[in-house]
Amino acid sequence: MKTNIAINGYCGRMGAAIYEDSTNFKNLKITVGCDVEEKILNKKTDGVILTSDLTSAKDLFDVVIDFTLPIPSIEAIYNCVTMNKPIVIGTTGYNNEQLNNIKEASQTIPILLAPNMSIGVNVSLSALSMIARSLKNYKVKIEEVHHKNKIDSPSGTAIKMAQVICDAQDIELGDINSNNCPITFESKREDTEIGTHEVIFQGESDSVSLTHIAKNRSIFANGAIATAIWLQTQKPGLYSYQDYIKAKS
Repeated sequence: MKTNIAINGYCGRMGAAIYEDSTNFKNLKITVGCDVEEKILNKKTDGVILTSDLTSAKDLFDVVIDFTLPIPSIEAIYNCVTMNKPIVIGTTGYNNEQLNNIKEASQTIPILLAPNMSIGVNVSLSALSMIARSLKNYKVKIEEVHHKNKIDSPSGTAIKMAQVICDAQDIELGDINSNNCPITFESKREDTEIGTHEVIFQGESDSVSLTHIAKNRSIFANGAIATAIWLQTQKPGLYSYQDYIKAKS
């Protein structure tokens, strides 16, 4: 089956990475690039139709990959509902109302929501769950470093890791900015950093840590493309990267 993909956030770092890595996939083509008008106005493309409105090119793609910000992402999701198109979402930083909007939209179309598209990170989540179940008396700290333009802090990946740990220990994560939060976060923003996450379980006499270091954006681009191909044939619902892994294992 051939898959035509529209990238929402085409002019961003991840949009560029997805377009570049798409050539590694057979029977796949990036056909549409969507971004704000001023970004696409003078941008040159190689056969990609550029638009600021996904619905204007609805006949040219099968699935959308979204790496933007919460507000334009939610707009893209509403458009996908209107067009009856599946969407893979790598955007992070949603508030609770926006997350509820995504859940509601998933009753109509297939949506895969993943704060991190790296297979390494998503496999690490399973390891974190196992470690957390065995080290319930250890204090947990999550340290993350990203590029200086990343707005949400802590990162969506760090919050996902924290949620996995809390679920494994049957406790509430609660307000991550509260002193009562069972997990401590430390976020740094540096010029060229792509993404590093370290989870530290600190006991009285020892510590255990798990670290993931992203060396380039291809790991995220390839994950987004692979899940988009898979999502194209799924029924409406809200999917995670873990669902994709289970289906392919």
